[in-house]
Amino acid sequence: MTLKLGTEIPGTSAEGNITTLWVPTIADIKRPTMAELEAGTDISNYVMLGGWTFEPSQDTVSDQRENSTQDFGAPGRKSAGDISIEVIDNTNTEHAEQNKAVTLMAEGSSGFIVRRRGMATDAPLAAGQKLTVVSVKCGEKKVLNPDANTMIRSTIPLFAQAPGWESETAEIVAAAASHA
Repeated sequence: MTLKLGTEIPGTSAEGNITTLWVPTIADIKRPTMAELEAGTDISNYVMLGGWTFEPSQDTVSDQRENSTQDFGAPGRKSAGDISIEVIDNTNTEHAEQNKAVTLMAEGSSGFIVRRRGMATDAPLAAGQKLTVVSVKCGEKKVLNPDANTMIRSTIPLFAQAPGWESETAEIVAAAASHA
């Protein structure tokens, strides 16, 4: 099938169509359950626009054959790269009780960042939806210097840990499978 020039390809705005959760426990990052996700906290309203940094990469395994004039390659080790999340930080403000992103992701805390793209933030999670799931340990909060006309915010560095991550390949399942 050939795509003709001028064919309009629809796109979806990112604005209002990203949900971010902090989830304390997920047994299988490829198949998080509704119960696991519902036990998490929706931190979407704390995350600044463009504040999620997660850029996984993959090395190349060199495959240079003596009998060839070409170099080949194969997929190698994967890296999560530098991971961080920039959030509203209400520490010491009149809104100090509304500071869940900062309190949940205190230095040393471990959990899962779960992201869903392409659906309105207020659309309910449902079985079959694709997610990015990253198992992380939180580093020391970095207080950001304020710019004109900005909110008070901080960046929380995150470090990938086992069992790793799924880049929009995890799929929500209704319930945990029974192992009888």
